[in-house]
Amino acid sequence: MNHFFFALALILYGGLVPLFFRRQFVFMKAAGALSIGFGCLLGLVDAIFKLFHPQIYSASFRYLNTFSLTFQIDALSSFFLIAIFTVSLLAALYSFHYMDNPAKAVRTAVHYFFFSLLVTAMALVVTANNLISFMLSWEIMSLSSFFLVVYNYETAENRQAGYLYFVFSQVGALFIFAAFAVMYAHTGSIGFDAAADLPDAAKILVFVLAFIGFGSKAGVFPFHVWLPHAHPAASSHISAVMSGVMIKTGIYGILRVYAVLDWPTALFGDIVLVAGIVSGVLGVVYALGQHDLKRLLAYHSVENIGIILIGIGIGMIGVSAEKPAMAVLGFAGGLLHVLNHSIFKSLLFMGAGMVLRKTGTRSIDLLGGLIKKMKITGTTFLIGSLAISGLPPLNGFVSEFLIYLGGFRGLTLGRTDFALSLLAIVSLAVIGGLALACFTKVVGVVFQGEPRSRAAENVDEKGPMMLIPMLVLAAACIVIGVFP
Repeated sequence: MNHFFFALALILYGGLVPLFFRRQFVFMKAAGALSIGFGCLLGLVDAIFKLFHPQIYSASFRYLNTFSLTFQIDALSSFFLIAIFTVSLLAALYSFHYMDNPAKAVRTAVHYFFFSLLVTAMALVVTANNLISFMLSWEIMSLSSFFLVVYNYETAENRQAGYLYFVFSQVGALFIFAAFAVMYAHTGSIGFDAAADLPDAAKILVFVLAFIGFGSKAGVFPFHVWLPHAHPAASSHISAVMSGVMIKTGIYGILRVYAVLDWPTALFGDIVLVAGIVSGVLGVVYALGQHDLKRLLAYHSVENIGIILIGIGIGMIGVSAEKPAMAVLGFAGGLLHVLNHSIFKSLLFMGAGMVLRKTGTRSIDLLGGLIKKMKITGTTFLIGSLAISGLPPLNGFVSEFLIYLGGFRGLTLGRTDFALSLLAIVSLAVIGGLALACFTKVVGVVFQGEPRSRAAENVDEKGPMMLIPMLVLAAACIVIGVFP
């Protein structure tokens, strides 16, 4: 765990240094971006090592001489850490040229502080091993992301988005706290391990409360209301982090609670699968009607969270039905889609950020012809669009294909599970078709044709630190798709 905590210390250092060099704008940005990025790189290497050397790594600290803050890295934690550190590393590099307004030097310094706090808190959330350390890390994550959402607080729309996000974050946290309270009331322990001893009725209550709380953070319908407002309000690299990995902490929470309850009932799988179907279909339907580029991408986050939940739900049903192949395919597809979505959604938000930075608008109808002068941005955005639509040979196809296979395995089960598996297969097909239609429109209107406004005419693609992360993410989409 020493390497893990050293990486987090370096990330926090990258958030503190800019506060002391506000008058040296370029140095301040370089120090913040490089330190956060290097800390993420160390954390990424450590997470990959631990994933391929599966054992339990743990650490404990006394808190207020009353509780112990315990942290543990297992295979599930390592997997989510890889996504967190990868996206955060590239977002830190992207921020160097994106945050280019010297008039907002003080605000930019504060931005790097909360950015480093968000990355650290996300890493601690997926490694926390008791109720106190989890909730403490969760609240730090929610509050730091709130301050990042309201970075441009002079705009009324951004302030309202921040307030809405804050309310949903705290209400979601209350549901999680209620679930933990039920666990503590029955076990008298703040450790997760004791949850397996709960009576069945308490396990159902804990799972439902936790699912609502974590589902609110993940953007599961109908708890998604904050998401299409908060993601467009934040800076584009923060949108990439929030959509790419922060909302996945909600998925991690659902999986972790399911694991510690240790009760393979079909009810949990049914709840998750139905929520995934509804979120996936409605998310892409809402996205089709959007004319704001970043808001459209935000609704696609709701859609892809739905796809992830469909996979996880199929996996849970496979466990309860004692169908190992169905369980493996469902969980593998769902978890791989967690990683894949973090890659192509971060790529798309960074591409949208480049468009916004160079044209000054997020309105799709005012753009057009951008690929002529923004070839790298247009090409990488096209790759991300094909990946999110689930087309081969890109990464989105692989994870969705695994979920399809798991769903087909469910067609051999009884009435309820047969009907849900069939509905999941149909829903995935509908989601894929609508997503392809949506991104055909986006790529065609934004990058093809002729400029529809002066904002889209005089553009360039300067800013290598914004282009490099996009190229890396586009390459990852291809590599995972070809070598899944």
